[in-house]
Amino acid sequence: MKVAEVGKCEQREISKLIFNTVVPRPIAWITTVSGTGVVNLAPFSFYNAITTKPPLVFISIGKRKDGSEKDTVRNIKETGEFVTNVVTKDLLEKMVKTGEDLPPDESEIEKFNVETVPSKKVKPPIVKGVPAALECKLKEILEIGDTPMSVIIGEVVAIHYTDEILQSSKNIVGRLGGKRYTVINEEIELR
Repeated sequence: MKVAEVGKCEQREISKLIFNTVVPRPIAWITTVSGTGVVNLAPFSFYNAITTKPPLVFISIGKRKDGSEKDTVRNIKETGEFVTNVVTKDLLEKMVKTGEDLPPDESEIEKFNVETVPSKKVKPPIVKGVPAALECKLKEILEIGDTPMSVIIGEVVAIHYTDEILQSSKNIVGRLGGKRYTVINEEIELR
């Protein structure tokens, strides 16, 4: 087994190792709305739950290549609201397309024909057909790391879900390293 010592190897190698060893990562397919009303939809795989009381989630979002903030971060700072949508296999291709870097005044929802339904307590909509979506209000943003990354902590204020998701996570997509994804097709229940 090889060893990569942080500080003694290139950042690119460390990033590749993290992306390929911290797997599978859940995907937050996030809808936000800009201050001018443009709906943004983008996927992020540095995402997870923090607590259930109160229900808190976090998303870690990097900067664009030019160093500017991504639309998702800017929109959350402006409005204090976002929705995390759970991605399933049938939505994977659309989800990947919404990862494109579009101008702030162009909506991924419109460009890629993604249908939405209204949320209950926040302005950003929910992607139609997802098995679950978490409506969130901004709790805190931390700037962490040398880049830095924006770590967004959101408090879940409403949860939309299908009965099936409480019984099985099959067909939910996770992120692996590179351009690889995984789909849950086997579950092992231990008692």
